[in-house]
Amino acid sequence: MMSRSSISISLVLAAVASAASSAEAGFWRWTYGSAPNNSVIAEFDPVSHRFKWEFGAGTNVNGFWTSVSPGPQPRGDAGEFAALFFDASGLTANSSITPKLTAYAYNGVPGNSNSSFTSSWWDGSPAAGTQAPDRIWSSLNPDTTNAIIQLSATDHGTYRRFVVEIDASMIQNHTPLYPDANGEPWTGVAFGSLLGHWFHPVIGLNATYGTDPSSADYNWITSFNFTGWTFSDMTNQTTQWVIPTPGAFALLGLAGLVGARRRR
Repeated sequence: MMSRSSISISLVLAAVASAASSAEAGFWRWTYGSAPNNSVIAEFDPVSHRFKWEFGAGTNVNGFWTSVSPGPQPRGDAGEFAALFFDASGLTANSSITPKLTAYAYNGVPGNSNSSFTSSWWDGSPAAGTQAPDRIWSSLNPDTTNAIIQLSATDHGTYRRFVVEIDASMIQNHTPLYPDANGEPWTGVAFGSLLGHWFHPVIGLNATYGTDPSSADYNWITSFNFTGWTFSDMTNQTTQWVIPTPGAFALLGLAGLVGARRRR
């Protein structure tokens, strides 16, 4: 008689073989620059909603915020894209930490100062006045951490490497609190054969988060201050369709099985 673990592995391998047999199984990838420093790797799987944003930067960078689109430059378009805020302010020389990541609906404010560049975390809409932020996901909430595949910040002495890899289903399935005024659909962090982004690595980041469990901002950003920033704003960048090898599918399947065992 086969053991339960043997049956589980057999089922996983069968599923992997089935997935690998499909020529369509794969994901979109965009790369820019030269790794490990001054480079970006973005990936999106339209089926699983796996989203990855990995980049290298100088040792003075300790966070970023970005919005990603399926082609257009996201800047100025409200109610269509997620705004991701990555906080690695605790990173020190030659160390590695688990940074903080929060996701909001981008409010469409184009930005002309430090505060308005990043205002989505405190103002949800470009309308006059201040509206409640459209909060989607926070890595600080214990019930959301199962969406994290990788979340890391590592200082290598001469450069830093930052990785976000998540199951972005909660972002893709989000209904914006303030939909686009022109009826454009919500695309979250999805992209396909084309990619656009509004990407701002920040320097000297000092962020705080709500600590009162009874408050609406608990585990969400309450301040996001920085001393400087760099930027990369791009439109209609051509991506690549990547089909993993059968061996890669098997590794992914077994990794999922190991994760399931650890959670039990």
